[in-house]
Amino acid sequence: MDASPPWRGFFDENGGVKVTFSVFFSLLVNGLSMGMIYAMIAMGLILLIRAVGVLNFAQGDLLMVGAYIACVLFMDFQPPFYIAAPLSLIFYALLGLVFMLSTYWPLRKASYPVAPIIATMGASLVLSEGTMIVFGSWPRTISPLLKNSKGKALTINIFGTRLQAQFLLIIVVAVVVMSLIYLLFEKSYIGIMMQAAAQDKPAAELMGISTFMTTAVTYMLVTVLVSIGGYMVAPVYTVTTSLSALQLRAFAGTVIGGFGSIKGAIIGCLLVGTVESFATVKFSSYKDAFVFLILIIFLIFRPQGLIINKVADKA
Repeated sequence: MDASPPWRGFFDENGGVKVTFSVFFSLLVNGLSMGMIYAMIAMGLILLIRAVGVLNFAQGDLLMVGAYIACVLFMDFQPPFYIAAPLSLIFYALLGLVFMLSTYWPLRKASYPVAPIIATMGASLVLSEGTMIVFGSWPRTISPLLKNSKGKALTINIFGTRLQAQFLLIIVVAVVVMSLIYLLFEKSYIGIMMQAAAQDKPAAELMGISTFMTTAVTYMLVTVLVSIGGYMVAPVYTVTTSLSALQLRAFAGTVIGGFGSIKGAIIGCLLVGTVESFATVKFSSYKDAFVFLILIIFLIFRPQGLIINKVADKA
């Protein structure tokens, strides 16, 4: 009788795939790290809906542009990290400000209520095609933040499993950044002002709250959030305009978790990332199909998502 522990293999011998604990743990970490990237996109979506009432269809494109900005700064100009990192944050914030001034502010009083949302669809095409014109269609690479002595991606041994440190760094950075932005919006005086301006703009103006400033700060913070995600995921993927497609999985995770709930969106995105990761073991070509199959099941049997939030009505 085989005395091997049960976690030594997860698929039967005739299944064509033998998943050891090492492979299982590696897939889990990879799935959670990508889930955190999707969660950063989803959190930005929900914050814009809460503060402005706009569903941003260019969220993935902002992530993609953030990856290109990081690639240019860190790979082409190659300044020290303590200079490149603040510069990239400044560029991300300026990108958010320009995005707000071009897609939302001129259309905020349009007679057609969904005009700002349609503008984000157009902005998505402009960002994608504009990036391709400026940087070309060839994939670019960016070196990982954590390297070994040979300059290659650092790997760490955890529970006998060799993991890329970049995946673990993604999880840590995503948790820290999302926690800070969540506390800013939910617990700070500035966040309360932003929510007050979103709920009743005329009353907020009468109280001396500048709706332009609150809207601009919201867009800049959301863009910084997703652009950091682009910088973190760039060493894992090649830097191409196809990075914008990550938004589709973030949408799926947002709906699964409950549209309007930040906590639900994070849970939903982690689920999407994990399912996608494990689907690559045997169904690599159909991993997206598995993700959207789960989405369809939720839409049929629990359309309100895992966590119900009243803010979902605004979307």
